[in-house]
Order: sequence, then C-alpha cells, then structure tokens
Amino acid sequence: MSANELAKRYGQALLTLAEERSIQRQVADELKALVALIGRERLLKDCLANPTLPVAAKQAILDELMAPACCLLTRNFVGLLVRNRREALLAELVQFLEAKLDEEEGLVEVRVASALPMTDADRADFMRQISQWLNKKVELEITVVPELLAGITIRIADHLVDGSCRGQLTRMRQVLMA
Repeated sequence: MSANELAKRYGQALLTLAEERSIQRQVADELKALVALIGRERLLKDCLANPTLPVAAKQAILDELMAPACCLLTRNFVGLLVRNRREALLAELVQFLEAKLDEEEGLVEVRVASALPMTDADRADFMRQISQWLNKKVELEITVVPELLAGITIRIADHLVDGSCRGQLTRMRQVLMA
C-alpha cells in the first residue's frame, strides 16, 4: 500500500473521530502546526526519522511538545502514528485533511499566475467572478510571473487554464512543427 493511500486511511479515520467531537478543523490545524514545527526544527525532524530511537522516546518528545497546544485526540493520534512507525505520513495526512475539510466547506484553492501585478480592485473582481463561475468559496493565490509575457494561467486542483501569451506561442509552435 502506498504512503498516499495510508495517509488517506489514517486521515479518514481521524476525521471520523474528530467529527464526533466537532473539532475537525482544530485537529487539522494542530497537525499542520506540528508539521510546520518539524519542518523548521532540524533536530526534531532527525529525531523522528531515526529508526534506532525507541518509539517511547519519540512519543515522550512529541507529548512534551504537544501537551500545551493540542487536544487529546490529536496527541493520541500522533502517538498512534509513532507506535505504528508512520510518523513520516504526517505531511501527507495534513494535506489530505485540509483538502477534505475545504471540500466539505465548499472552499476551493485557485492559483493564478499573472504576467503583471493585479490591483486590489482587479483582484477582488477576479475573485468574485471565479467564485460565481465555480459556485464555491475561493481561496485565491496570485503570483507574478513575467515569463508569461502577457495574460494569466489559472490552476484549480488538477485543471489548468492557460490564457498566457507564452502558452499561445507554445501551442502555435506545436501546430507549425506538426
């Protein structure tokens, strides 16, 4: 079974438990904070990745870190991951949880690459239009990519809409080369 499939199974089980207590977003946020901490602290990351370190020692370290900030469900779940030697799944698990919760809340992440910076008015208008088009709440991330030459690209999940000049030139070249 792949790590992605395992993360989904663990994530679905955690969501079920969190739903019973109505703390789904809290648990996801706590795990996200833990993953961010592990990413920042090299020593902690190395400690968790060390297969020779006893499970009890890893659990003690994580319990010490999590006790003041995390609910019992989150702490117990992380303990389960450590006991099953699945702590490496944490980052994928957080991605799964956030995607599921966003889906349940009708929130979609939209990434836009623009050749030129957008004004606040343009950004608000674009957000309103794309929200109406998708009929969902939109979390918008806009980056400026001068290499596009002109226009924008829009990425919604696995879908890419390329309205850039660079994309059009690439498509023209492919047609002419065929």
